[in-house]
Amino acid sequence: MSDAGLEADVRRIADRIHRWRDEAGLTLQELAHKSGVATSTIQKIETGQMIPSVAVMLKVARGLDRRPADLIREGSDDVEAVLLRARERHPVGVEGKLVVERLCGDLPDPALETWRVTLHPGHSSGPEMHYGGESIVICEAGELSVRLGEAEHVLRPGDTLHFKAHLPHGWRNDGRKPARFVITGTLPAAFRAAMRDRLTAPARRRRARA
Repeated sequence: MSDAGLEADVRRIADRIHRWRDEAGLTLQELAHKSGVATSTIQKIETGQMIPSVAVMLKVARGLDRRPADLIREGSDDVEAVLLRARERHPVGVEGKLVVERLCGDLPDPALETWRVTLHPGHSSGPEMHYGGESIVICEAGELSVRLGEAEHVLRPGDTLHFKAHLPHGWRNDGRKPARFVITGTLPAAFRAAMRDRLTAPARRRRARA
């Protein structure tokens, strides 16, 4: 590989790390903590002062909840369409409690996020959440109780609930069967990153113990 080709590859990796960190709303120190890489190392990578080793790239990509292959792939980042096959999706969560499947692809600077959730009887989303933008909940199976501000709505198969997401909200399953629903929202980048981290943490811990 020519020096020019190597320089272009290093610049592409640096740009992606910086952009992904910015989209996730992470500081250099926060990414360093999540990835187990020194803050100064990440800063040098982003500014093109260092060619990262494979081990460092793997750690940084995982700290950003990204696939390492996406960090080194060639081609433009100006992707306008992503086809995500069913076999490529990997649900996360705890069987018998809450399982979440991410349905959307990784477009640059996405405005939407879509998840399919299976919530088992007696379980909930936990503390109420709120953020800017909008959300739509579409019930596919079972019954779902949705808290929305001071109101509460029970959704059954085929029902939808469209709301401003600045209202505190959450959901629970008071029924006897699993509830399955899809939620789509205009989630802020920092919120998306926090949700991915929360949902993938159990899987990462299992891999670490293996």
